[in-house]
Amino acid sequence: MAKLGAWLQMAPVLGMFGMVEAFSVLRTSGAGDPARLSEAIGNALIYALIAKGLSIIGLILIAVAIIFHRYRAAWMFYFLCFYGLLMIGINVCLLLFTGFSFNLHLLCGVFFLGFATTKKNEFQRAAKAAHKLPSCYQLDP
Repeated sequence: MAKLGAWLQMAPVLGMFGMVEAFSVLRTSGAGDPARLSEAIGNALIYALIAKGLSIIGLILIAVAIIFHRYRAAWMFYFLCFYGLLMIGINVCLLLFTGFSFNLHLLCGVFFLGFATTKKNEFQRAAKAAHKLPSCYQLDP
């Protein structure tokens, strides 16, 4: 569940394909063909909507895995820290340069970063336990 949620955070990259298509239509035909341009913009919005939906589903899966199922792994700790810092940084840049307000991803970024730092010991214990051999493989002294 956690791995699927982490992979779904890559969904906004899909939304970029729609934007690339819209800009290529604008570049080739210019604003002279409003029908093609509006169709390309509509497709870009559909891509963005699907990407946003998949990303939100991924956020929910990650939250359920770390809160309710108490999933702890070393990779998850680093993912939560990286994702939290990335979302905070992107939203601060958007706020400074474009004036956009805060959104869901900023709140999730702050939550995930705070969660990872407060539960760091649990993630470290889980990582150490994962590297421990079962008792049947340990040698007696």
